[in-house]
Amino acid sequence: MGARASKPTSYALVFHAPLSAVEASKAAIFAAGAGRYPGAANYTECCFTVVGTGQFRPGDAANPHIGHAGVLEHVEEARVEALCVGKEVVQRAAEALKSIAMRLINVSTLEIEEFYGSSVPEYAILSHTWADVEASFQGWTKRLTRLRKMKQPGFSKVRAACKQARQDNLAYLWADTVCIDKSSSSELSEAINSMYVWYERANICYVYLSDVPAHPRDKMDALDLVRKSRWFKRGWTLQELLAPTHVVFYSREWSPLGTKNALAVLISGVTKIDQVCLNKRKRLDEYSIAQRMAWAADRVTTRTEDIAYCLLGIFGINMPLLYGEGTKAFRRLQEEIIKVMDDHSILAFDTHLSDGTLFAHHPCVFAKGGRIHPNFALKLTAPFSMTNAGLAMTTPLVQTLSPYWTFAVLNCVEVDTHHEMRRSLIYLPLFGKDGVEIQDLITQAESSYIISYFNRVYSLFGTEMDLAMKGFEHETGPQPGGFLLAFPRGMSGYRVWTAYPREDLRPEISFFIPTVSIAHKKAIPPTESKTISSAEANLGLIRRGLVIFKNEGPGTARYVGLYLAASWDVGNWTCKLVTIPKDFDPRWHDPEDLIGAADEEALGVDHTKPWAHYDHLGNAIVEAHTTFKTLTGVPCMNAVMVEVVFDVDVLLHERDM
Repeated sequence: MGARASKPTSYALVFHAPLSAVEASKAAIFAAGAGRYPGAANYTECCFTVVGTGQFRPGDAANPHIGHAGVLEHVEEARVEALCVGKEVVQRAAEALKSIAMRLINVSTLEIEEFYGSSVPEYAILSHTWADVEASFQGWTKRLTRLRKMKQPGFSKVRAACKQARQDNLAYLWADTVCIDKSSSSELSEAINSMYVWYERANICYVYLSDVPAHPRDKMDALDLVRKSRWFKRGWTLQELLAPTHVVFYSREWSPLGTKNALAVLISGVTKIDQVCLNKRKRLDEYSIAQRMAWAADRVTTRTEDIAYCLLGIFGINMPLLYGEGTKAFRRLQEEIIKVMDDHSILAFDTHLSDGTLFAHHPCVFAKGGRIHPNFALKLTAPFSMTNAGLAMTTPLVQTLSPYWTFAVLNCVEVDTHHEMRRSLIYLPLFGKDGVEIQDLITQAESSYIISYFNRVYSLFGTEMDLAMKGFEHETGPQPGGFLLAFPRGMSGYRVWTAYPREDLRPEISFFIPTVSIAHKKAIPPTESKTISSAEANLGLIRRGLVIFKNEGPGTARYVGLYLAASWDVGNWTCKLVTIPKDFDPRWHDPEDLIGAADEEALGVDHTKPWAHYDHLGNAIVEAHTTFKTLTGVPCMNAVMVEVVFDVDVLLHERDM
C-alpha cells in the first residue's frame, strides 16, 4: 500500500438505523471511498464492522482502493462502522446519505409528500410502460392541472394505482412519472441510482399492462396477450420485475391477471429468467454477469444511455448519469462492474455482433449468455481492472502449438442443458499483435497480462477465429472442418514429431485439418467433392489423420499418437490415442498401418452413430467435446477443440487421487 502515515488521525463513522442491504453498502462505499470519490486516495487504512442480523462479505480491507471494499447482504438492522483517515470524506459520506429523499403520493389526498431515510412509510409502487403523453411532477403538484387532466391515460393510471393501494390498506404510492422532478438532472440521477432499492422495499408492485384487455374480443387467450405485452420488452421494467417480492399484474381496465409467483412459469418462458430468481429463492449475485446481461438482450429503451442506466440496480452499481454519451454509458457501466466483481463472464459476449471494442456495446451481444454460469469450483479470482494501458488480468493460460496465441482460462463455465448439464470451461484466446510472439505467456501457472487491443481478445462463440486467421489463409481453399489443438497443462516435454499427412498440420495456428478420407486415401480438393458418387461421398467425408508427439527426455524416447477423424456431414467426430512402436520411424514405416488400425477401433461399422470424444492411454488423456462454426470458413467451416494432457500421473498426485 506504500508508506503509511506515522500517526493518522482516525474518525469513526457510525450509522444506527434500520438499513437496507443497498443503503448499508452505500454507507460502506462512501466511507471507504472505494477509489471513486474525491479524496479517496488519501486513506491509509480502512476496516468495517457490522453488528446486527446481516451478513458481511469482506473485500480487501487492507487496500480499499482496488474497488468495492465489501458487500453487505440481507441487512435488516445493522451498525456500520468505518474507520477512515480524512475527516472531510467522512462528513461527505454522512451528508450524502442524509440527502437521499423519496417522494410518495398520499393515496387519500393525492398530494406528494417527501420522506428521508428510515422515515419512509410502507408504500405500493407502480410499474408501467410510458405512452406519448405522461403525467409529470409539475403537472401533478398543481391541483387544478391534475383535476383537469385526470381522465388522460397518464394521469388516470396513477389515480387507479392510488385507488388500488387504498384497497390494499397502504397510505402511499410511488410512480416514476410524478414522483421524480425530471427537470433537475441531479435529482433524476439520484432517483435512477436509488430506483432498484425503492422497488425492492415496496410492499407491493402493481404492474399495469395497458396493452392487455381484461376480456379479449377474439378467442385469443388472455395469458397469450400477457406474453406479448410490450412491458416485457422495455429496459426499465426488468428491474421492476426482479426487485419487488410481491408483484401483481393488472389489465388495461385494472382487473387482476395474477401475481408474479402464480405466473412464474409464463414469465420465465418470456424473459428466460429462472423461476427461482423470480420467486426470490436465488439471489441476483448468484448469477453470472453474462446471465444478467442476457436478460436485457432483447429489451429496448427510448434513449440509448438508458440501456445501461436501467441495469444499475441489477449489478449493484452507482454511477452518475451523462445523457448525451450514447453507447459509452454501457461501456462505463462495465468498467464500474469490474471494479466490484471478479466475474470474467463480462468478456464472454458474441464478438461478431459487437463493434470491435474491448467491452460490449449493448446487452444484445450477450444473447447467448444464459448458458454462462459462475464457476464456483475455481479458487478466488485475482483482481482485474482497467488501466491506462488496457485491461489487466491474471489467469491460468493454456498452451497451443502456435507461438502467436494462447488461451486464458476464465472463471466461468458454459452449461449445456441439452447434454446432461455438461459444464465446459471457457477459454479466451489471446493473439500476438503484428506477429509478436507471446511464448512467454504460455504456462499452466497463473500469469498476468494486459489486454490493450480488441484484436487480441475474443469470446467463446467461435466467431473470433475469422479475425484470428487473417494472414494465415491457406492456398488449398476452405475445408469443411478441422481440429484446434490445445494443451491445458502444457506439453510436459513433448513436441510434435510428425503428422500424417504432414501438410494437414498447421502449427502456426495450432490446427490439424485432415484432407484424407478412408475411401480415397488421398487429398480431396473441395472442387472435386461434388463429382464423387454418393456412396463414396459418405465415406469420403470421413476425413482423418494422425499427429505424433515425441518426448526426448532422459532415458528412452516416449511417443504419443493422436488419431483424429470427423464426418462433418453428420456432425460426427472422434479422438483416439494410438500406441506408437518404439522403433517407429516415419522415414521407413508407413503411418497408414497405424491409422488403419485406429479406423477400425474408433469408427466402427455404423458411421452415423456418435463416436467417442474422450480417450485415455498410459499417461495421456485426450478430450474433444467442444465444437463451433466460423463465419467465413477460415481456416475451416467447422472446428473442434481437442485438449491433450501428457502428465496424468502428476495430475492425479496433485488431486490426491
